[in-house]
Amino acid sequence: MFTSLRARLWLTYAILILLILSILAIGVLIYVIRNPQIDRQALTRLDAALTLIQRQVNGRNLLVRDRQALFERIGESFQIRLILYSSQGELVLDSQPESTEIDLTDKVSDLAQRGQLTDIEGESWLYSSWKMANGDILVLSLPRQGGLRLLRSPYLRETLRQDFLPTFIRAGLVAFVLAVIFAAWMGNWIAGPLQEMERAARTLSAGEYQQIPVKGPDEVRALAGAYNEMVGQVKAFQHSQRDFVANVSHELKTPLTSIQGFSGAILDGTVEGGPALKKAAGIIKTEADRMYRLVVDLLDLARFDAGTVELDRKEIDLENLLQRVGAQLIPQAAQAQVDLRLNIGRLPTCVGDEDRLSQVFTNLVDNALKHTPPGGFVNLTAASRNGQILVDVIDSGEGIPEEHLPRIFERFYKVDGSRRKDGVPSTGLGLAIAQQIIQAHGGGISVRSVLGDGTAFTVALPSVRSDDLTIAEKKDKLSS
Repeated sequence: MFTSLRARLWLTYAILILLILSILAIGVLIYVIRNPQIDRQALTRLDAALTLIQRQVNGRNLLVRDRQALFERIGESFQIRLILYSSQGELVLDSQPESTEIDLTDKVSDLAQRGQLTDIEGESWLYSSWKMANGDILVLSLPRQGGLRLLRSPYLRETLRQDFLPTFIRAGLVAFVLAVIFAAWMGNWIAGPLQEMERAARTLSAGEYQQIPVKGPDEVRALAGAYNEMVGQVKAFQHSQRDFVANVSHELKTPLTSIQGFSGAILDGTVEGGPALKKAAGIIKTEADRMYRLVVDLLDLARFDAGTVELDRKEIDLENLLQRVGAQLIPQAAQAQVDLRLNIGRLPTCVGDEDRLSQVFTNLVDNALKHTPPGGFVNLTAASRNGQILVDVIDSGEGIPEEHLPRIFERFYKVDGSRRKDGVPSTGLGLAIAQQIIQAHGGGISVRSVLGDGTAFTVALPSVRSDDLTIAEKKDKLSS
């Protein structure tokens, strides 16, 4: 019955109101039992009677019978009990001799002016005392009306029935109605956005990407924000997936068309022996190699996406690795008439896959050489800073337009296919793979470029401190 969040909120608030009313009723009951107001009223009446007696007795030498008559008359008038004790604590007079005895033997001298006494049966009496001129002690007392005695009083029951309970019940009903209204508002405030999220989630499975309004309490707003972010990412992923399929189809279609055309020409005899056949075979091989590179790159990206790439992590002398990359590309730089400069300082040890990192830096320097006009330069620099190894590949090429920079690492994204000097079309996967490799090493790669002034790629890799255990040492420890 109470399975929904809104119904449970209603029930919770109703229970809370009932609990609060119950606590208030118990508090009122305890207050009534203790009854401090009635105690104060009783003590005030005792003080008034005592003041009257003092006026009547002071300065007058009353006979014993006259004094007794005065005490009995005042006691009857104020409905109180008057007890007179001698200075030795002996009982001299009691206006209500039929009442339970209050034994003050050995206590008269220590008796306070006001307070509470207990008779021999354990009942409580409120009193006010006065030490007379002759040394006698006059005690004016009233039975205390609080505690269980008050609960048994018909006056209390009548008061509760006529005055307290109707007011309490009306207040309880008003509080209950207000609680239900507040619970309904609170339930709608909390559950409303959640229901909208639930409906949007159902439409998401049908391919509709609906953003939901961010409202409600902070936790629900955070959840709605996370949901909207997830919807945006799913939508972007779906578009990216469609673009990916379209790009792969396009990249495969072009070489397949060439291979199909030239192989068909060879089979139907259109291309006969000699230079024509050699040219056709060369084109088929070139396009087949292009398809092979594309398939290998796609497999790499698929393994990175699936998290199944296994990196051969070990200690790497990154300085030596970068020197080898530069040496391998010097002939290509000379052919392109580009000045390849190496500025590699002393670098700390890092841990990673040497072949994969070599692939990244070779790709970056190769791209820089292909996009730099003759007479330009490419700088490969490396330095250690703040626990990181920073490798920069800077060229003096034409640069990349600013609007293309945010998408430069997207798969199949090409700024301009005509930029390459060798005429070999790029697959558009090299930078995407480089980014995946660097991120798998716990680093990052970024690009900055100014149109007409060149481009700079920066790779940041974490270095190994002297007190760190390398991956190889950890493996040795685990194996031992």
